[in-house]
Amino acid sequence: MTLFPTVVLTGALPPASRAHLERHGVAVVGADDDPDVEVVTAGAVPAGTARATVVLTGAHPSPEVVTLLHTRGVTVQDTGPGRVTLGRPVPLAGAPVDPDLLAWTSDLRVDVPATLTLDPDTARAAVRVLRDTDAEGATGPVVVALCDSAADGAGPVVVVSADLDQEPAAVEVLLDAVLAAAAHRPLTVEPSAAADARADLASHPAWLRLRDDVGALRALQVKDGSIPDTDAHPEARRLAAAIAAAVSTLVPFVPHDEDYLAAVTKDLARWVDDGFGVPDFLDSLVLFHPERLRVDGLRHLVLFPMYTQNGSTDRRFEAVLLEVRWPDVVAHLEATRFSNAMFVPVRFLDFTAGYDTNSAVLFPETVAVREIPVFTWGAIFADREAARFRRVVRAAAETTRLALPPDAARLLDDQRLAEETFVLWDLVHDRTHMRGDLPFDPFMIKQRMPYFLYSLEELRCDLTAFRHAVALERDGVPHARYVQYAVLFDRIFRFPVTGTRVRNYDGLGGQLLFASLHQHHVLDWTDSRLTVDWPRVPDAVIALGEQIEQLYWRSIDRPKTAHWLAAYELVSGTLTPHPASVWAGGTAALPVDGLPKDLTDAVLPDEFPLSMFYEALARKIGDVVASTSGITA
Repeated sequence: MTLFPTVVLTGALPPASRAHLERHGVAVVGADDDPDVEVVTAGAVPAGTARATVVLTGAHPSPEVVTLLHTRGVTVQDTGPGRVTLGRPVPLAGAPVDPDLLAWTSDLRVDVPATLTLDPDTARAAVRVLRDTDAEGATGPVVVALCDSAADGAGPVVVVSADLDQEPAAVEVLLDAVLAAAAHRPLTVEPSAAADARADLASHPAWLRLRDDVGALRALQVKDGSIPDTDAHPEARRLAAAIAAAVSTLVPFVPHDEDYLAAVTKDLARWVDDGFGVPDFLDSLVLFHPERLRVDGLRHLVLFPMYTQNGSTDRRFEAVLLEVRWPDVVAHLEATRFSNAMFVPVRFLDFTAGYDTNSAVLFPETVAVREIPVFTWGAIFADREAARFRRVVRAAAETTRLALPPDAARLLDDQRLAEETFVLWDLVHDRTHMRGDLPFDPFMIKQRMPYFLYSLEELRCDLTAFRHAVALERDGVPHARYVQYAVLFDRIFRFPVTGTRVRNYDGLGGQLLFASLHQHHVLDWTDSRLTVDWPRVPDAVIALGEQIEQLYWRSIDRPKTAHWLAAYELVSGTLTPHPASVWAGGTAALPVDGLPKDLTDAVLPDEFPLSMFYEALARKIGDVVASTSGITA
């Protein structure tokens, strides 16, 4: 099944409209190719070749179109209001969960050749427009109507009463109509053979024994991974032997890991022979190279004593079955535009307790070793990222009554699409840490500094990914707009309400992005409803990224303290500091003549508290956020 919808055209569609659909992943196919949506242009006769239909009606629709729409409660009058302005934000006539079918229009003037009237029992107006953007609150004609699937099983119908040929931006209306109509299509799933192979390995008796024995061994370990209780050594020895035997049984399923897994059993045996002290798995770690073979669906068995970021702080044993996620679009972009040889996107097949948490990464830095080697890879679990994003953002959108654009709604509905979106986002984010005008070590390794500096660095990388996604959308990469939605929604909805308020640098970055967009009226919280002026989002998000980049560029010529002060000024220019903040008092209050650590110590654990908006949101969706621990789909 294709990841993006397919359409068949009945009638002539302007080249610009067709090109816009194709740039966003919608493929135009023939009537015999089982299309998801039929697009019926003005004056054409529906062929009934797809389950869902988009009708572009004119002043004189064909009798067949009149009949089709009448069965859905829509009547077309042959006189329309003429030229109207689609203002933003558009007041919605439907329920808050209705899709925003005019999401990417802004002060768009189009001809409305016919008037749509609706039977409220069988149709609903998805969007009403402003006739005059200066007449606040005045609603204009129905331009787009969304009709649900009929009781007889017929698919949804979207009718558009607007001449989309006259304005280049009007192609967005057609794209949203097609995506809304295609919402009925089944979610994309992987081929059954691949799914069966995954299930077979995750349910293999050797893996199940390995997982359970590792769990039992973990219970005997203390925080540093050792087992000081000598009474537990006989059981630990038995478990280690069973684990080694299970690993050997599973090697044929992952032959590319044979050398690594052989070293794992040797490291395990040495740990046992040395009396269960602090583990050292350096010899096996340096033989594990998932970055050398990035093939979609390739499986790995991982066994290390390690801590898990945002999970377990103890260096106990973890066993993970995973597979690489390397979609074609990412493979192409990594090879041609965004090289990142260390990046390994993966997804879980199964795991032990340290990953039944919020941890979504597998980094070699977390493994117990006697000395630090050169690190050549880092793995990110795209399935966990995508699944928790989908669950939390859906709850946030419902809570804030945000009407989602149809493609944003698709992102929340489709795990496979969300995974591929996150892989592309992570590809660009990860490499950005090492690129740009950087006044410090790229990853700030072993640098103690005010946490808001980490906030700006992580946000810079995300906003860089967003900026590249805007360019990729223009270039026709179909995942690109989904990356923009993912960056925006994960940042403003999930990050600020996840984790504690103690130096929550990721949360702070989300607060900054939300407040910046709100203060520029790109998004508004009015009448207990969140609205987004979508056409202005890209420029506004990119502008915030440029502020951070300008800060970095200037700070190459600044002393460290001056850079820290400038960074604080950037954040506090948008967010309100805690009333007890010393930093808010500026140089007169800060120990600027002391050591850098004195300035760091002066930062409050929650220097920029949540706004009242976020406090309310956290209360309402806190249980949903908590429920994502250990999630994979």
